[in-house]
Amino acid sequence: MYIQQISIDINSTHNINEIIDEFGLLLSFYRGNGQTQGYKESQFYKNNKIVCLPYSLEKDSLLTCFNNFYVNQQIKKIEELCKSKINFSTVGKSYEDYDGACQCKQSEFYILITNFITIESPITCGNCNKSVPLYKLPVYYDYGYLPILSWETNYQACDNLQMNCEVGERWATNQMQNINSQLSKQGLKICKEIEKLTDTLTYYYIYNYRKIKNDFTTNCPNCNNNWKLKSQLFNFYDYKCDHCKIISTITMNS
Repeated sequence: MYIQQISIDINSTHNINEIIDEFGLLLSFYRGNGQTQGYKESQFYKNNKIVCLPYSLEKDSLLTCFNNFYVNQQIKKIEELCKSKINFSTVGKSYEDYDGACQCKQSEFYILITNFITIESPITCGNCNKSVPLYKLPVYYDYGYLPILSWETNYQACDNLQMNCEVGERWATNQMQNINSQLSKQGLKICKEIEKLTDTLTYYYIYNYRKIKNDFTTNCPNCNNNWKLKSQLFNFYDYKCDHCKIISTITMNS
């Protein structure tokens, strides 16, 4: 990913802590609009200057053309409090061969997917398998994409529980792999809305834990039709049901 630098010099006598809080609110608005990735940024204050280093999917993710109402409003407020302008620059990449987000003009389909460790977009492209920046999609809700990010947070919380294998593992695994769980229902509802907004098929990634080794059941957990792919998609997906619009993998314990 790209590492951005957002900074502002404080040229006023306004309360520093209040300005820092307002700056933090700006970062949450960027996140809610899909312009930055992850929930933690390296933010610091030194010599009357606030600096933050968030991640972004594209080099130009912070361009004003992608801003929503809340981002623009907060930038204006902070600049008035500080009596200076916010500065933006790209300082580098998270790794050398990062080649950016999806650039497809029209995706054949989208996939709603995340896991406990990633900070990529929860939407991936069915053509190139790269992250789709949320701000490239039509507005989902209230100038942004918070319902999608809410599902992402919920899924990652469940994935953390099942990966830790200590507290709530069974419940969390059920939430991720049961098509009728609250988590799955939330995700499927989001997929339907994205499909409606974009006119692009949107599949939900369902976790596929198998208790029995070498259990390669080929029936969709929802409609019971065969959903096993003849060959892996993107060297990852093993199952795909076009009727139910769910997609999955063979788990490592299989």
